[in-house]
Amino acid sequence: MEKNDKQDDIDFLVKEVKQLRKERSDLLRRLAQAQEQPHQTSNGQFPLAEFSRITDGIVHDMRNGMGIIRNTVGFMRDDLVETPHEKNILKITRSLDFCEVVLRNLSALGGQDVLRPEQVNLETVAREIFFMLENKLVDVKLVIEGSVERPVILADEGHMKQVFMNLIKNAAESMPDGGTITFRFHREADLMRIEIQDTGHGITEENQQRLFREFFTTKERGYGLGLFIVHTIVERHGGKISVRSKMGEGTVFTLLMPVEVE
Repeated sequence: MEKNDKQDDIDFLVKEVKQLRKERSDLLRRLAQAQEQPHQTSNGQFPLAEFSRITDGIVHDMRNGMGIIRNTVGFMRDDLVETPHEKNILKITRSLDFCEVVLRNLSALGGQDVLRPEQVNLETVAREIFFMLENKLVDVKLVIEGSVERPVILADEGHMKQVFMNLIKNAAESMPDGGTITFRFHREADLMRIEIQDTGHGITEENQQRLFREFFTTKERGYGLGLFIVHTIVERHGGKISVRSKMGEGTVFTLLMPVEVE
């Protein structure tokens, strides 16, 4: 690939990324507007159909843009091996993978995403997500414990990646000075018990009661969808999630997941 061709491809990627950022901003703006409007159902929850209405078009457009970027990166990869740009190409690929997880999050909320059960090794998923987020995890260590040598369940692997990604990110954000995230896996009859513990600042009792509600967040820059998505996915698999926390001592999220989905 000639130098001018490489520069053209890089310029094209920059343009596409800017467009994706614009579409993301539009999506978040529309979600924020929906949060302020009286769309809640009788049980106080935001209707999932409303999420679908808000996100459908933009998610479709963002996927198209990501596909174009992924194809362009694929053409460029071989020519940029062992060059200063090789690391940047890897970062772009990882970012695209992360964006796809986010879009699946939104699709799952509206019930658009069909479960695709398969044998999933949860330890492998935890390590993959930790690796994907390594640049965001400053001085954070991952520890795997438990009584199960291979914690395998029948589940949608993409959805389990979403669950672990959100929980790992939350744990890391509660430990700004670093710390440890511990995954524990135990088999209990036909259930897999998964504990994700951090050494962060903890969650107040009041906030623990509201943690899985849509749009609830304690972050300055957050939309309160991460743990709501986790709760939705776990329930779709027939599982349960709970939290216990003590201020100054960290937090433990516990998932009880069927080994096989019905």
